[in-house]
Amino acid sequence: MDQESAQTITDQPATPADKNTLPSGPRILVVEDNPVMASIMGKLLGRFEARFDVVANGLEAIDAAKEADYDLILMDILMPTLGGVRSTQAIRKLSSHYENIPIIAVTARVSERAEEEYLAEGMTGMIKKPINRVNLSEALRTHLGLEENIPISIESESAIHDRDDLDALNWEVFNEYRSLLGDSFMGFLKDYLTVGPNMLSDIGDAITADDAPRIQFLAHKLKSTAQVFGAESAADLAAQLEIMGKNNETGPAPQIFHELHIAYERTQRALRKKYILMQNMG
Repeated sequence: MDQESAQTITDQPATPADKNTLPSGPRILVVEDNPVMASIMGKLLGRFEARFDVVANGLEAIDAAKEADYDLILMDILMPTLGGVRSTQAIRKLSSHYENIPIIAVTARVSERAEEEYLAEGMTGMIKKPINRVNLSEALRTHLGLEENIPISIESESAIHDRDDLDALNWEVFNEYRSLLGDSFMGFLKDYLTVGPNMLSDIGDAITADDAPRIQFLAHKLKSTAQVFGAESAADLAAQLEIMGKNNETGPAPQIFHELHIAYERTQRALRKKYILMQNMG
């Protein structure tokens, strides 16, 4: 598979096709620019008595909020078109309804300071990426009183991967997303294994050129995809580079990139083993 076609993992926008059309129940808006993550969030939300819509960026979120009164918004923070904080501020000003509804930051940047900043900017709480059944259920229970109706079956990993790789990836996240994405998961994994080295190389070139906007863009792509496969160490380091690029503070970027390269290679080895084992198991 060539690089252009493989980049569909992160380059295609989320579409409104991911919807729950239940006639009743709270209405939720998902704002997420990564189509894989958007699909996963839609499948998770489908296990609750709630209606939901999915949009791909902050501008679409504002337009959607003008058209409907949502009861809760799950807001990605770092998006190329309009970030989650500014989108939240704009939505809060739309009507009295939106002054107080829960708007939850969904981000890989998790710390006490980060949460305080999001709360100060008008958000209600925070969920760490990669979003999963546990943290989503807690948020929906806290803010909407919803309980999950359909349990997710997580396959045991003991027969699938080597014990030496247990700490290379978050296997619970890997298995949960594998279950949610079904037959398409293997294709996404193959794409990531194919284009991942080029993505990493491009980040290195952007750091060498001290091109902050490109660092932000490329690190965001790598982070978003790594999260789906449980590569949390690589995703967290890519998130740091993304923030450095956004803030045009790239001084520490070479050291963070060195750490990212090590984390990436380790998780790639584990994922390649996993991919081969999954192929052999049919």
